[in-house]
Amino acid sequence: MDYIAALDALGEWAERTDSVRGVLVTGSAAAGDVHPLSDRDIEIYTHDVEGLLKDESWWNGLGEVLVVERLANGLGPPTRLIYYAGGKLDFTLIPARDLATTVHTRPFQVLIDKDACAPQSPSTAQTPQLPEPDEVDEATHWGYAAALMCAKAIVRDELWSAKLRDHDLKGELLRMIEWDHQLRYGPSIDTRYLGTRMTTWMDADIRGELSHCWSHFDAADTAAALRRTTALFSRLSERVAAALGLPHFDHERLISEIEHILQMCEDHPSGPSTAAAHRGTDVVEQHP
Repeated sequence: MDYIAALDALGEWAERTDSVRGVLVTGSAAAGDVHPLSDRDIEIYTHDVEGLLKDESWWNGLGEVLVVERLANGLGPPTRLIYYAGGKLDFTLIPARDLATTVHTRPFQVLIDKDACAPQSPSTAQTPQLPEPDEVDEATHWGYAAALMCAKAIVRDELWSAKLRDHDLKGELLRMIEWDHQLRYGPSIDTRYLGTRMTTWMDADIRGELSHCWSHFDAADTAAALRRTTALFSRLSERVAAALGLPHFDHERLISEIEHILQMCEDHPSGPSTAAAHRGTDVVEQHP
């Protein structure tokens, strides 16, 4: 995909579409920090959000469309993630009245501003705020809840469910990794989004531990990875809470409960996979 040509065409469309009042380019492209596979994140400010959602011709001609994700985003603005041959454009559709008051913590580029009301772009990414106590509490509870459900799914030999709950646990682990890093090195450390380019900022020991936190699609490996993930989650959660002066959380009790669940494989075996999960070792299949 030719991003320059696509953005030029998008700008021409926006100029002749009266309902569109502003177009901003955000993300890594706006900050001049692009990878050959980087997307282009684009905010469309319009008086007719619903009309642009229904009429898809404005993005359909920007390249060869492969697949589309049409996201409602709950209470947030709707988005359209368009996967083109050789590229991807992520559009967010926002009421035009919000252009003057929009707040961005990272640099952006103004492609169209018909009413001259777009705010000034920050020159660099703004320093993120350290977590509030309720955020840490939420992440701790959500992380352990996911770990408990993952352990139960392993014992029930429901590995797909286990993988889904492991995904939830990894999301809370990432929050702890980011907070721990910022608390130790300063909040100005840019930890990006969803682990983007984590190798540029994450400590080598954390990266090393993470390499053992993912598993194959079998009970033994999933259980072993769960144990390693919760151990890392526990250590970082405790370190984050201590740095913020928060009350002690009984991580040992949660880890004990998770282990108790995993050991139920011995009492209620349902096949070789759950027995292996109890041992927490690799399984070598025996064939007659």
